[in-house]
Amino acid sequence: MILLAQNKAGAKPGRMTGFTLVDTMVAMVIFTIIFIGVMIALQVFGLRVYTLGATKLSATAGALKVMNQIRDDIRAAKMIYVGNLSTSSDASTFYLTGGTSQNAGSALLVCPTTNTIASSYAPPYTVYYLDTNTTPGTNTLKFSTTADGTNFTTPVILASYITNAIIFDQEDYAGNIQTNDSYLNPNNRIIRMELDFYQWEYPVGYVGGVGVSAYDFYKLTTKVTRRQID
Repeated sequence: MILLAQNKAGAKPGRMTGFTLVDTMVAMVIFTIIFIGVMIALQVFGLRVYTLGATKLSATAGALKVMNQIRDDIRAAKMIYVGNLSTSSDASTFYLTGGTSQNAGSALLVCPTTNTIASSYAPPYTVYYLDTNTTPGTNTLKFSTTADGTNFTTPVILASYITNAIIFDQEDYAGNIQTNDSYLNPNNRIIRMELDFYQWEYPVGYVGGVGVSAYDFYKLTTKVTRRQID
């Protein structure tokens, strides 16, 4: 009987492999570069979102400040007239738009004293108006006051880049625009104000060409009635 020789020697263990120091350092460098790139991208994105949000909030806050000022004057007024100006930049040329025409226009006369004669406004009073006698596309909302009905203070700019021509109108409780012959009954009306304007979406945006998309448009409306009922 022939006995086969048995190999009693234990099997050789497999060769252990791993990363060398150089491999580890290269991997760490690649990971660090990717991490830094992602962080920079997130920071840039965050700054863009912040700038966009800050611009919108700034525009809205500015428009609300304008509306609040006009609202307070309307609430404290005795008489309120909605009309237009014969000369866009001259507050003294305020006039009503006609006896039976819709009471809507680009100007608002706020009178703190009682007066029921449309052709003679009792001073002192304030006129809010849209000035279109400016650089095209930069219409401004201004106001000026007078103590004697003749001499007006230097106009103050409240808002710029206005796009709508009709800013004020006089409505009834149902939202219907009234006619100018209804000014004799100041207790039965509501003054509606609308501001349509545009502003750069990003302060560093370009003007012209591709930069046109950097503008954003806003629309704010409010309705006010005077507080004191005679």
